[in-house]
Amino acid sequence: MFVEKRGRIGGAGFSGFRPASANIMKTKTSSMILGSLLLQVLGCADFAGWVRQYTYPPGFHYITAEQLRSTMWRMAYHSRELNRLMISSGTPESYRKEILEHLDGMERSAIELNRTGWPSNHPLIDANRSNFLRDIKLAGDSIRRGPPNFLLASSVTGACVYCHGSRSAND
Repeated sequence: MFVEKRGRIGGAGFSGFRPASANIMKTKTSSMILGSLLLQVLGCADFAGWVRQYTYPPGFHYITAEQLRSTMWRMAYHSRELNRLMISSGTPESYRKEILEHLDGMERSAIELNRTGWPSNHPLIDANRSNFLRDIKLAGDSIRRGPPNFLLASSVTGACVYCHGSRSAND
């Protein structure tokens, strides 16, 4: 396939042909350069965040993967430390202050996942978050009372099953 190119050479009419593949190469090169520039601009800006403001309702709370991951790691840390204190050789009463600190840390992390109370992009978290926060609050209240009751604090260490399900040692 050839594309006709008309022009004047030395004042005389000239009718020449140029292969269509030259036009295709020029178009591909231009497209690649434009695409590369566009990707650089979109990569530097928070394009996904910009798009989300138009694609989700105003009250919707979008939890980023990084926010979810870091919050879950913090909750796992507090849960692990709380469990360690509950099964340690000393009495739980001797660790009362530390246990309350870990419960407070878990509560702050859970609240951080969604301060708005509106639905998020993680329906499992939305469905279980209020029960999890209720359990943490009840555990903290029962430890602050005299005499303290540590039973509810023990159950909070296993509250991960709300979202993650029960996992056995063989999983």
